[in-house]
Amino acid sequence: MLRRLWEHLKEVARFAPVRPAVMAGLRAAIATILPVVVAGAYHVPDALWLSVGGFNTSFADRGGSYRPRAFSMGAGMLAGALAAFLGGWIGPYPLVAIPAAFVWITACSYAGVFGAAATVVGNTTASVFVISLAMPSPDPSELLLRPGMVALGGLWAMVLSLVLWPIRPYRPARAAVSQCFRRVADYAAALGGLSRGGASAAAWQAVLLGHHGRIREALEVAGSTLAATRRGRGESGRGERLLVLLQMADALFRTMIALGDELEGLMPEDRGMPGREEVGRTLAAFAATLQALARITETEGRTRPLPVLEWGAEAFRAALMRADTLGEPRPLDAGERARCQHAARLLERLREVSDAAVRMAAGLSGERVPSRRSPVAQRPSLLGPLRDNLSLDSVVLRHALRVGFTTALAVGLSTRFVPSHGYWVTITVLTIMQPYTGATFLKGLQRVAGTMVGGILAAAVAAWFHEPEVILVLVFLTAAISIAVIPLNYGLYTVFLTITFVLLAEVGTGDWGLARVRILNTLIGGALALACTWLLWERSEHELFPKHMAAALRAQRDYFRLVFSSGFSGKWSGDEALSDAQRKMGLETLNAEASFQRLLSEPRRRTEPLEPLMTLLTYTRRFAASIVSIASSFQYLGMEGTGDRLAPFVSAAERALEDLAEAVATGRPPAPLVDFDALLGGSAPSPEAADSLLWIQLQRVVRHLSILHGAVSRRGTRAPLECAPEKAPA
Repeated sequence: MLRRLWEHLKEVARFAPVRPAVMAGLRAAIATILPVVVAGAYHVPDALWLSVGGFNTSFADRGGSYRPRAFSMGAGMLAGALAAFLGGWIGPYPLVAIPAAFVWITACSYAGVFGAAATVVGNTTASVFVISLAMPSPDPSELLLRPGMVALGGLWAMVLSLVLWPIRPYRPARAAVSQCFRRVADYAAALGGLSRGGASAAAWQAVLLGHHGRIREALEVAGSTLAATRRGRGESGRGERLLVLLQMADALFRTMIALGDELEGLMPEDRGMPGREEVGRTLAAFAATLQALARITETEGRTRPLPVLEWGAEAFRAALMRADTLGEPRPLDAGERARCQHAARLLERLREVSDAAVRMAAGLSGERVPSRRSPVAQRPSLLGPLRDNLSLDSVVLRHALRVGFTTALAVGLSTRFVPSHGYWVTITVLTIMQPYTGATFLKGLQRVAGTMVGGILAAAVAAWFHEPEVILVLVFLTAAISIAVIPLNYGLYTVFLTITFVLLAEVGTGDWGLARVRILNTLIGGALALACTWLLWERSEHELFPKHMAAALRAQRDYFRLVFSSGFSGKWSGDEALSDAQRKMGLETLNAEASFQRLLSEPRRRTEPLEPLMTLLTYTRRFAASIVSIASSFQYLGMEGTGDRLAPFVSAAERALEDLAEAVATGRPPAPLVDFDALLGGSAPSPEAADSLLWIQLQRVVRHLSILHGAVSRRGTRAPLECAPEKAPA
């Protein structure tokens, strides 16, 4: 138990490996503090509502293209103004305020069905509502002034972000596509190092698990960013070229998956294979090309000179020829020769796609539309997500109801028992509660710890400085830092946010002892949020993980079926169909991995065995890599006419994957596997390159299926969760 607590504390203090958002922090600070300074100079009442509107509207700026940014910020500004009016209107009537808080907060939380930007707008709107609720106004003129101030502050933040702080509409998309090339480059460099050094099976496995998920995430972010940028803008040369570059990055990723699968089997640490150094140097050069390609994409082709691709498969082929003719370092058998030839073809494919990508990126600033076209993503239905989540099985709906109930409870308790700044209790509830228990627990620790540290620092600052001008300068700095460090660590953000708003409140009220109140109210809100998270409609990841894992296995089954049906017929369904199936497989695997991480972060002790789950996740990735490798060999070698011979094997593998998915979802033991070796003929086929390569790849599929079957069989039979994972066979 102490070890788990220590792990949680380390997670609280862990910093993300990203740079602080300095520009965003400065912009938010200007939007928050400058209106207060101007209003104070002209003695405008209720100036703090300008800060609330400016800060929340700046917070709703989640980046991306111009149109989505303007929409999310505008929605946050208007919804915040409405929330300020409603909260101040019903605040004097507790019997109305408490049920109204439940309805309003539930609706704001349910807005998360529309995505991350809607979630942020819902959270900021909810916070304005509870602050206004805690400060009721019987004066009609003040009641109308309050939403006007919020809207004015929000409008200033929008003008600052979208007009005075100019942006380039395609810059976020270019940066996102560039990130895809950088992630693939990192993967290539890692594979090159392993190939050259003769690494262990554990090292190969770590590289696979460490890179595949990150690359798929980068591709998804780039796809959504590019779709949002192009939507409503019509077709342009820049948008079309970025779309083609994204498709090329995806193609390079697929080729790298197949190449990594082949290299892992060809170059283990205990076997002298020809071409180790050549492959390592080629992949290092490929990685350098992708880094240059990322820079070209990010600068819209202005990087000069363009990289010269002086690498390919020639050096590797020469090493293979030496092994065949001179036996150096040793002769190759038929299977190794077939796999080496396949690896060489994959290196050639990387060279071809990279050359085309460099030429495409070099023309980003042009406006001629390339011949390859793809339709812009369609606008999603407005009512569809609302209908789809109207079920108690929906994580979003359960979370919305839980937050609404807890917030209403916090409003009632703070009204009755908290004499000063009771809305800090409610704000803490809103910011801590997450859809998942583990995330709520982690954010609660960060919020409480950050508030305590920030409150102590704010008290020290208030003891040293009393001049409002000096306080406002400090508030500007802390507001900028708080926004800038959000990507790094939420707890650090809370430290500076606490300093900012405690000092702002002290300047506005003259009460220089609010730090202690802030800490106490945060502790109350944190305890209430954690208690209600555990007691109200909790869906433990213990229940959700099997569904995600089953979905990943079924997505692999679908991709497996598509690859073999296309390969046997010789009529490929097209890169788009295969890419969509592979994308779905990658996304479902990402969901399963995220669910597993949430399972580990849940604070209570579970009896779920850890080793089978880790093996499932690991070999789900490895099985997917094997299928991608088979798909690439089908496209190069052609496997027409092998359908009759391998149809029983393919059918049996599909049934095995479906049975494993059903067993994981229901918790039952899986059915015994059929004798796949008998279906493959029991021995290696003729030494022709195509047959040898396919037989080796199918044997790897059988091995991975057996490991997955064993992991599902062991699931639920061993404990505890904290046990160390066993080393699975390669």
